[in-house]
Amino acid sequence: MNWSKNYPPTEGKSYYNHCTCETPLGEAKIEWKGWKNNPDYGVEIDGIYIDSTYNLEEAKLIVRDYLSMKYQEIRNFLEDERIN
Repeated sequence: MNWSKNYPPTEGKSYYNHCTCETPLGEAKIEWKGWKNNPDYGVEIDGIYIDSTYNLEEAKLIVRDYLSMKYQEIRNFLEDERIN
């Protein structure tokens, strides 16, 4: 996955520190309050909240795992449709 660099709060993009990655389901964004000593990292895809964690690398894994789960759901759906 091709994650952006870590950006500070950016008007029109995020009120918090953040990084992004384009995915087939839309933009994945991880946001955190950079002024905190131990921030939580909130994960969203295409504006929909997914989960949060206290580690940036784990947040990136949450995105990957979510995409893998959605891929499998779509694959299963299409296979079921083909059988019916």
